[in-house]
This record gives sequence, C-alpha cells and structure tokens, in this order.
Amino acid sequence: MKEKIIGPKDQFTTFPAEVQVKGKRYFLTEEEGTYNLLSSVCPHAGYTVELENGELECPMHGWTFEGHTGRCHNVPSARLASYEVILKDGMLFARMA
Repeated sequence: MKEKIIGPKDQFTTFPAEVQVKGKRYFLTEEEGTYNLLSSVCPHAGYTVELENGELECPMHGWTFEGHTGRCHNVPSARLASYEVILKDGMLFARMA
C-alpha cells in the first residue's frame, strides 16, 4: 500500500475538510485523534458527494453519510470508500493502493 501525502496536520482545523489527493477530491475526517480519508463519490450512482453545513450529502437522492466512517444514514449497508490516514512528523498521509 502506498502512502499519498495530504499535507501538514496543522493546516486542518475543521472537519470534515475537503482535500485533493492525486487530483481527486476527498474528505479528511478526524475523531479523537484518528484521521480517515473518505471518497467524494456516492456508492449509489457515482454522483459527487458535497459538504453541506458540516454534513456529507449526495444531492442526487439526498443520501447523507456519517462524517467519520462514511456509513450512509439512509442505507446502512452502503458507505463511502475510506482510506486509513497516518501522521508522521506532523504530516498526514493516506494509505492507498
């Protein structure tokens, strides 16, 4: 698994935060010191998930997603793809294929 740089931890103060990794949009989340990277692609129809008032929502059908795990509130068996994020020397890295 390759580590892709996200950026310095200190530049992120509000979560979820929109980030770009290798030219694609993701959401960086944090909960109790654990970071996670969530896809911005809805698992239902591939539409782009948006950050609306602190919530992750797909505007196509109104599905909403838990901000740390990516689990869908409307269909609990659905979830956004997620990637582990590690902290090294003040920098955040996503573990991605």
